[in-house]
Amino acid sequence: MTNPANLAFHCSVQPVLAPILRSNPRHIFRSLACSPTAAKMSRRMASDAGKADEDTFYQLELTNWQRGVDAYSAGFGPLTSQSVPTLLEKAAFGDGLAAGHGVQQSILDVATGQGPVIDAAISKAKSTNFDATFSALDFSSNFLRLARTNLEASHPETPIAWIEGDAQSMPFDGETFTSICCNFGILHLSDPDAFLFESYRILKPGGRIAFSSWSAPPATEGFDLILSAVNDAGNPAIELPDGPPFFRFSDAEEIERSLTAVGFEDIDVTTVDSMVWDNVESADELYEILLEGT
Repeated sequence: MTNPANLAFHCSVQPVLAPILRSNPRHIFRSLACSPTAAKMSRRMASDAGKADEDTFYQLELTNWQRGVDAYSAGFGPLTSQSVPTLLEKAAFGDGLAAGHGVQQSILDVATGQGPVIDAAISKAKSTNFDATFSALDFSSNFLRLARTNLEASHPETPIAWIEGDAQSMPFDGETFTSICCNFGILHLSDPDAFLFESYRILKPGGRIAFSSWSAPPATEGFDLILSAVNDAGNPAIELPDGPPFFRFSDAEEIERSLTAVGFEDIDVTTVDSMVWDNVESADELYEILLEGT
């Protein structure tokens, strides 16, 4: 399939771990550094493995996200939702295709989690009075259940298509959506390139994809603290399935190479450095979020 007008955007974010940095980060992470969770994170973040063990990695991710719904939503949710306005803007949701050319907007949120992208998209459509359809995909039935509950409370009258499925093989016809967003979901895929190919396939001509990922340490302070503590006091030698390098999409050249290979044009990488993780009030709370929510 040829669709040379599809456009791409990537959002690289650098959150500041505000409350925790007011105390001693090395001391905070001493106990965390020796836990299996810290070892898992260290292995993934530092990994430069080639071909991932895709099936076992997929199953590990699915198991963890099924059980980590509440901890992730309460702990990481207030942080990761801060990138949503930028994603919607860069995905051209609400302008250009819809308002200027009479084309109905159709947005797909991949790895929807607790639903902040769809929530914000509906609010934007209502506030600017344009017509749109809304779809949300996640491989975790528990996260879809939470997202549905959240959206039924905030936008009870708005129809949303909820799809339990794999971002690497999406159940949609070609040229279906004008915008695709993926807020940090690409980090948890065994084959990110398959997701990018699928996104290109299902975008309408001129459609846009916008996805976010973390900047590599030391720019992202939270991960820098974790990895430094693991290196100082931990043991990452725990047998786990290899996954793609966690910070692969923190490199602008790699982002452009990956998206160009699929067929995307007009690739834009933007760093969002205004995000602050200010809902974590103590080292114990941070430990529990990382243990149960990742």
